[in-house]
Amino acid sequence: MILEPLFSRLKERIRLLGWADGLLSLLASACGKLTGSWLRIVKYHLMVQPVTDKPLLPCRRGGKIQVREVLPSDLPLFQLSARDPAVIACRFERGGRCLVATINERFAGFLWFQKGDYLEDEVRCRFRPLPVQSAVWDYDVYVEPACRLSPVFLKLWQSAGQILTSEGVKYSCSRISAFNPVSITSHQRMGARAVGSCLFICLGQWQCMISSHSSRIHFNFGRDSVPLVAVECSV
Repeated sequence: MILEPLFSRLKERIRLLGWADGLLSLLASACGKLTGSWLRIVKYHLMVQPVTDKPLLPCRRGGKIQVREVLPSDLPLFQLSARDPAVIACRFERGGRCLVATINERFAGFLWFQKGDYLEDEVRCRFRPLPVQSAVWDYDVYVEPACRLSPVFLKLWQSAGQILTSEGVKYSCSRISAFNPVSITSHQRMGARAVGSCLFICLGQWQCMISSHSSRIHFNFGRDSVPLVAVECSV
């Protein structure tokens, strides 16, 4: 009887993620809880999607949702997003750009992207979308819980597509947690495809990365050692 909840969770994870990622997600969860996050297992799918300026919403939907690119001076807008202001400031310093959605002037969500290298903050890794001239890295697409049944998500991507297309960008790539089927499905519906994966095993300051891309196996023992994963978007 004690094992029934565990088997039920395993069955559900396998249904959503497949055998390999389903088992790995349970192992990652157990390691984090048992070691106080000293031992972490993180796996990403590397996704690439075409950038388009075509509408993602019918013209009558999402009319109350306003999307605009914001500046570092707009930091108060992020107070409802449970993001550390220092993290937000660091993103701007590294060249990150942010689109914010509001409904009746109330914060509803945001989407971040940037050209060039993106320094991951969950693990030690630097991602490089290629070709540099026509690809960006998108990250931290967030929608307020009360707005998740609204068109905010699509309105953010529609606005991003219009801005990026006007700047000559053809591809956007990102890393999606292999343990997050909702996010994976959302990206696939917009035409994203998986082009590889990265697995990280972190024990305190020590980290091992196993990647399907460049730097296929990388060991590091401190914060100064950061592997580079180049993601070719045009293949």
